[in-house]
Amino acid sequence: MLQRITFLTAFAVAAIFTAYGQTKTIQTKPATSPVKPQAITMQQAPPPPPPALPAMKKLNDKLEYALVVDKKTSPNPKEGDVIKLHMTSACNNRLMYSSMQSNKGKPVEFSVNKPTFKSDIINAIMLMTPGDSMVCSADASDIFTNIKKPLPEFVKKGDKMIYYLKLISIKTAADVQKEQQANFQKQMKEQMAKQQAEMKKQNAADDKKLAAYFTKNGLVPTKSATGVYYTITQNGEGPTPKKNDKVKVKYTVKQLDGKIIESTLDSNGKEKPAFEFYVGNRGITSGADELISYMNKGSKGTAYVPSSMAYGKGGSPANPLRSSKAVAPNTILIYEMEVVDIEVPKDEDAAIQKYFKEKGITGAQKTSSGMYYLITKESEGEQPKVNDKVVMNYTGYHLDGTKFDSNVDTAFHHVSPFEFELGKGMVIKGWDEGVALLKKGTKATFFIPSNLAYGSSPRPNIPAFSTLLFDVELVDIKKP
Repeated sequence: MLQRITFLTAFAVAAIFTAYGQTKTIQTKPATSPVKPQAITMQQAPPPPPPALPAMKKLNDKLEYALVVDKKTSPNPKEGDVIKLHMTSACNNRLMYSSMQSNKGKPVEFSVNKPTFKSDIINAIMLMTPGDSMVCSADASDIFTNIKKPLPEFVKKGDKMIYYLKLISIKTAADVQKEQQANFQKQMKEQMAKQQAEMKKQNAADDKKLAAYFTKNGLVPTKSATGVYYTITQNGEGPTPKKNDKVKVKYTVKQLDGKIIESTLDSNGKEKPAFEFYVGNRGITSGADELISYMNKGSKGTAYVPSSMAYGKGGSPANPLRSSKAVAPNTILIYEMEVVDIEVPKDEDAAIQKYFKEKGITGAQKTSSGMYYLITKESEGEQPKVNDKVVMNYTGYHLDGTKFDSNVDTAFHHVSPFEFELGKGMVIKGWDEGVALLKKGTKATFFIPSNLAYGSSPRPNIPAFSTLLFDVELVDIKKP
């Protein structure tokens, strides 16, 4: 776990000072004669004085340093880099901190934060390269003033905090980001593998039911690699749709027992408006989405969809807006579909690039999925992992500047922080991906194309196929 570099000059130093400011008692073992044990206190046996400091150079009026070993091996640490080092600190002949003791002889790892005050030793560490050793002398009272802690009783104004440092290695901010993304992707793959194992087991049970249904009804459908069975009953013309294409379909969804769940035909057989959705964007179940990928404009087909590619173990509640009935968990569904029209969507990436140009935005980074993020306030807090509960503040906008939601604007009536479990699909894909790149205390802006947002499913103040912009802040991380 990475730590703030100012840990060395702030919180931990204060905590250790407090601990060493207390008198500790050690009881001696009884001798062979019945002599009462006597207490030996730390104050009665002070540590030997430290060795004399080498000639120091002034960095500023609060901090001095001396390079004891100067290897000149590689570039110096920069903000956002992660470094490993050994560090010992002392004040007034008291040992304050030792990485050798606290980390069992191994170097400690820190994320380099921007120096925030003169006595912050990161000012000196940023002059080092791997292999260098350094001694620093910092104004102790300035440290405690800046971390807003009272001086321990054994530290007086003008006393010096002495640091002995050896820099072991540097990992660049770019490498850190790649590693973090790789770790997140690994966690997501592991979770996906677990879900796929459950799906395989359910598919085996569904296959038995489907085999019996096909035999009873004299059907010989084609089975896809994913386990969906389908037949194309009428050929159309033109190309088949691609991901993000908008399709209009007439359809009926029913169970194996013939119960109709939903249809673009009303109870009297009259046609209702065709249903529109965007291919590959959760606008319809994955099994029905797959059937559409085999069809072109004017074609008709039927898909026999295993429950894992329909509504799965969670089932689905009734949807009054679409006159649909509830679907029980682990229900196999039959989709009868006709493709009425196919539309190729606009280029959302070009629209985002145009927005950057018009607003003079630089530095936004694009992920492999196609979303962009811009860090607007750096932080060196911890980074969330899959299944962590994250606490967020946010405001959402359209690219035209229209605000559609916020938990910090009272006009939207939900001003408390927003919480969700990371990587569980509780939020849009762009949020799951983007929040995983942040650290506690970081502020950022996400630019999310519709395929990573709500796709074809409109929301209040959000039309279908909307590119969304979110100003976000990762307020806190709660471990499961």
